[in-house]
Amino acid sequence: MSIRCAFGTEHLRAIPLPLRAIIGKHFAGTRWRDTCNFYDSMPERYRATVCFHAELKKRYALLQLAEMDDNERQRIVSALDELRHHFAKYRKHAISNVAFIQRLPISVRKTLFLHAGLSHKEFNQPASYLEEDACPWRETLIAALRELLNLFEDAPDILTAVKPDAYFN
Repeated sequence: MSIRCAFGTEHLRAIPLPLRAIIGKHFAGTRWRDTCNFYDSMPERYRATVCFHAELKKRYALLQLAEMDDNERQRIVSALDELRHHFAKYRKHAISNVAFIQRLPISVRKTLFLHAGLSHKEFNQPASYLEEDACPWRETLIAALRELLNLFEDAPDILTAVKPDAYFN
């Protein structure tokens, strides 16, 4: 398992100027392109899920990462990093789908329910309801879980909200 992190403007400010210039020259462009390619290649539905988790309006799902301002990009990258952390496949090992869903933090579980197209009514059902065969939306939720588990398989190890030119300003 490799180290995964999200890099934002607050990290950039903490780096001494000479080191910032070296990182900008050798690494920033690749990291930025990888992050943009990952986010921009997601289907609109997946980007809407990330925007929901980032607490941005759904219209941001229509924008590419480079079209957003610094704050919006930072929120998107932070949301990607948090979702990537919780939907990492190694976390799902040797645990049932229902138990995995029940162990997610509430904010991540809400995002999963939204991704599945479910409402607050379903979200507010007791967690034990998922274990019942009579639960009509159980398979829909599990399918959404599988989608999010697969989505982050190919995520770059280092996500960045910082455009390469910011390293030199």
